[in-house]
This record gives sequence, structure tokens and C-alpha cells, in this order.
Amino acid sequence: MTDNLFWIHRDQIYAKGLDLGFSVFSPGHIIWLLAIAVCSVIVGRFYVRLSETGRSNLRKAIGLSVILLDALKITVMGLFGVNNIEFLPLHLCSVGGLATLVYALWPGKLKLDQLFGYAFFPAALLAIFFPSANMYPWWNFYCIHIFLYHALIIFYFVMLYMAGEFRPTYSGLLISFAFMAVFAVPIYQINVHFGVNYMFIGMRSDVGVLASLWDNVAAVHGRLAFTLLLGTMFFGVLQVLHVIYLIIDRLKKRKTD
Repeated sequence: MTDNLFWIHRDQIYAKGLDLGFSVFSPGHIIWLLAIAVCSVIVGRFYVRLSETGRSNLRKAIGLSVILLDALKITVMGLFGVNNIEFLPLHLCSVGGLATLVYALWPGKLKLDQLFGYAFFPAALLAIFFPSANMYPWWNFYCIHIFLYHALIIFYFVMLYMAGEFRPTYSGLLISFAFMAVFAVPIYQINVHFGVNYMFIGMRSDVGVLASLWDNVAAVHGRLAFTLLLGTMFFGVLQVLHVIYLIIDRLKKRKTD
């Protein structure tokens, strides 16, 4: 345990009954969102101007940074005695973090670009728009980690998209959703068996939208109904995202014509 608010973990906040968090879309949250958006464009434009060797090095640097950032989190949790298995890479964004380095090392052999476009990127966006860090004060290690970790995944995809290394396909959408659906099956069982909340389908989350859905669906119809509804909603989000990709591609073509 620690009384230092910079290092305090969620479990310790709950155990002490502290109220330290922030509201979603409060000024501080909006500043984070704007900063990530601006930096995404800056990093993307920088990536486009690089040579192939430079692009490869930047992809590796971001991929390694994601892994090191998570390793730092695990180390801090261990040092301050946080008894929690949440650091296992079983969230969708955790897999996305690993994928950034894998794709950087073997970009031609493993076709992960569609997964970035239709799984990891939208999941990272949802993670910063509806952050699970909202129980923390702003200058808390875990709060900063959550925003930075997902920001790096967003930067990574924006680089690929702006450089034309990702091209949206509906088959890519379907394959990505199938991957998430298959991945969710063992995660669901792990959540039930160990009482954890990977992919936010194990128990009630503090995130506003998920909390409301849990109270109105899981509490009435059960956890499986909540999971299926969440999957259906995410599939709908992907349809909208696909249309946005197509519109952006069409606008790009008009500029080049």
C-alpha cells in the first residue's frame, strides 16, 4: 500500500473509500483527447516523409515503447504490492500492444493491418473516450499509463493509414470481428472462473457507458446477454468506422485526380 497518490492503485483507492477520480469529458479529459489527436497527425505526417528504413525504425520504436510501458506498469504493481492478475495481456488493447511490435518486426509476413484498422484502433479510441482510469487523479501513474499506452496504439495505426499501408476492406472488418469473437470466448470463461474483468465482460466496470449497460442488461438478463449485446454494439461501431474509412479514401482520390 502507498499513501502517495501518484502510485496509488485502483484497488487501494476502493479499499480506502477515496474519491479521487475525474468526470468523462471534463476539461482535463478533453485536453488529453486533443493532445492525442494533434500528436497523431504530427506523428503520421512525420512517418509519411520517412524512407522505408526510417519507417521501419519508427514502427519498431513505438512497438518497443508499448511493451516497455506495460513492463513498467507490471513492475510498479509488484513493487507496491498490488495483488492483481489484470496485467496479463488478455484485454484487446493488450493484444494490440503486442501486435505493434510483432508487425514492426515482420510487416511482410504477418498481415495485421486489418486488425489494427478494425480491432485495435477502435478499441484504443473507445479506451480514451471512455477511460477506465476515471477513478484516478490526473497525475497518477496508472492514469497516465492508460492514456499513453492507448495513444501509442492510435499513433501506430494513424501512421499506417496516412502512409497508405492500411486499405479498408469489408472482408478485413469481418475477419477482425471474427478474431475478437473467438478471442472473447476463452476470456469470458477466464473472467467467470477467476472473477476478473478482461475485455470488460467479466463484471461491472466504472466506465459510464459500460456501467449503465451492465446495470440494465447484465443485472437483469445475465452476463452472457451483456457480452452478446456489447459485441453487437461493437460490430455496429465497425460498420460506421468502415464507412468513414471509405469516405476518407474517396476524398483522398479526389485530391489526387
